[in-house]
Amino acid sequence: MKRKFLLAVLLGLLVMGATTGSVPEEVQKPIHPILPSQPLTKAFTGPNAQIQARAFLKGLPVTLTLNFDTMNNITFIGIALRPAGNGTYIPAYYIVQGAKPWEYSLIQRKFTEFAEGHFRAQVSDIKIASSIEPNVNWNYAGSIDYITHTVSYLGQSGYLEFKGFYYYCVIDQNTIEYYAQTKLRGDVSSSAVAVKDLDLHVSRGHTHEIIDDFLPDGHVGSYSVNTNDGYYFRIDTHTADPNSYVDFHAYDFKKKSWWRDPPAWGRSFYMKTATTMKTTSTATTTYFGVFKYRVSGEFYFKTPDYTVITKSPKDIDVSVSVYPPHTVFHG
Repeated sequence: MKRKFLLAVLLGLLVMGATTGSVPEEVQKPIHPILPSQPLTKAFTGPNAQIQARAFLKGLPVTLTLNFDTMNNITFIGIALRPAGNGTYIPAYYIVQGAKPWEYSLIQRKFTEFAEGHFRAQVSDIKIASSIEPNVNWNYAGSIDYITHTVSYLGQSGYLEFKGFYYYCVIDQNTIEYYAQTKLRGDVSSSAVAVKDLDLHVSRGHTHEIIDDFLPDGHVGSYSVNTNDGYYFRIDTHTADPNSYVDFHAYDFKKKSWWRDPPAWGRSFYMKTATTMKTTSTATTTYFGVFKYRVSGEFYFKTPDYTVITKSPKDIDVSVSVYPPHTVFHG
């Protein structure tokens, strides 16, 4: 049965802004080059950014990896590596879709600020309020800052964005608990576009990993509590096997809860979710946490003849692997 083990403050709030499971692997002990003991940043640009980033990370003992191959039109990848001890690095990934060469200098400055925040962040003894185990200390494993897919119509655009923060807690010699906080965002370019719905599917993919719990849970209908602007939303959580997967569905973004009220034109929304996962290893094989995500969304577009159509960007499919430092070198 899934355990109630999550941030009390993360109630899966869906917030509106005023602006427009896993396949187990046996981790083989790698041979690494001598690495600097200081924080390190690296940026890759252009159509080959994914290939270059993958080559750079190959063989590096990092606590968080993701599959760049499934990302769409990525032209800037910034990687900030923070020493975690024992030759291991905590990475933070800054990912930009469709950037042009003349935009690289501005993006580089933003990445530098992002990296500085990563280097200052607390990485151990992190307290996460829980109704079951409030004294658990979490360790920071890394983050991903916005993977974005875009859909356009007549010069107007809808943006589907995903980011995540990842933590782990060593329960005993063979058992590790993982905590993932994600942010799913639907943004729009103008008042001619509205968010129709946002969907997030989280899975483990194999029986060696168990999804313990998740938030939000159940069916929610509410107004935005952060902006107090009177816009309404609904969110449903579905799963037939809570230890294997969970689906989050957010919809009905509008001014009033009545079904005839129009969409929230020109408004952006984001939804926070939280998921915990547990892995249990053997004396000879280490199993680590892998969070598999499929992110999708739909947008309304106004047409010149005063009708409304719906369009969807390409789904974001990404697998995030979390390696606590001792599993990086486990043979």
